[in-house]
Amino acid sequence: MRVLDLFSGIGGFSLGLERAGMETVAFCEYDEPCREVLRKHWPDIPIHEDVRNLDATQYRGSVGLVCGGYPCQPFSLAGKRQGEKDDRHLWPEFFRIIGECQPDWVLAENVAGHINMGLDQVLADLESEGYTTQPFVIPACAVDAP
Repeated sequence: MRVLDLFSGIGGFSLGLERAGMETVAFCEYDEPCREVLRKHWPDIPIHEDVRNLDATQYRGSVGLVCGGYPCQPFSLAGKRQGEKDDRHLWPEFFRIIGECQPDWVLAENVAGHINMGLDQVLADLESEGYTTQPFVIPACAVDAP
């Protein structure tokens, strides 16, 4: 399966997905130091710089999975929890890209604070486009982290 990796960071999703037999066809990452890491490990994969400027129609019909961990700051218990009022609230851009690309699968990641602040909207958005949703909560202790 071919993957479009959004909010890519240093490629954690793609690393795991490629180990599962998938192929990353493009990244989208705003942070330049992270893009440097992506270029080092995936020198032949295109990197888009900003989801707000990404025209994902170019991937329609060629990508089976769109993945990403969109910014958590709007929902994090460690932050101000401004939700949609936070300029880092980029779920709408993620959702726009899903609509343009029309993948078979979507894999999205965020913090536990999102559960009672905005997750219902994310699930409703995906379901409005015909996706069946299944949220999972995976606490740090599930992987023996403190």
